[in-house]
Amino acid sequence: MRQPNFKLDWLVPNQIIGLTHFHAEVTQEDVMGVIQKGQKLASDVENEFHILIDNRAVSMPSPLGLSQMKQMVSYMDHPLLRWVLVVKSTSLALDMANLPIEKDGHTRLKNVASLAEAIDFLQDAAPDVQWDQIDATFFPQ
Repeated sequence: MRQPNFKLDWLVPNQIIGLTHFHAEVTQEDVMGVIQKGQKLASDVENEFHILIDNRAVSMPSPLGLSQMKQMVSYMDHPLLRWVLVVKSTSLALDMANLPIEKDGHTRLKNVASLAEAIDFLQDAAPDVQWDQIDATFFPQ
């Protein structure tokens, strides 16, 4: 059986969901796994939370917008979801600094160039997160 090409779990327990991929080939099976596992994690949420998506390894023609994500993944419309940070694919030559922050209802999406930029941004945007509980081994180097 093929190993899933994703890891999705709490990066910071009950506060930040992390998603990463290990190589460029993302199958429909991977997408379904992300949707199912994410729904399970989000179904137990009782407080505001955030999602950090690491797309560095994923081959994609352009970043997805927040409305596209909400159409594909139901938990992106969760009433307690506040920030979605997406680290760009290394295959994209876009300057992420020029992309605006998208807002749809209570949720905002920001595309960033690196994991460090995503975490720095979230530390400022979400100071109530228990940063001392972050899983420092979650994302591949």
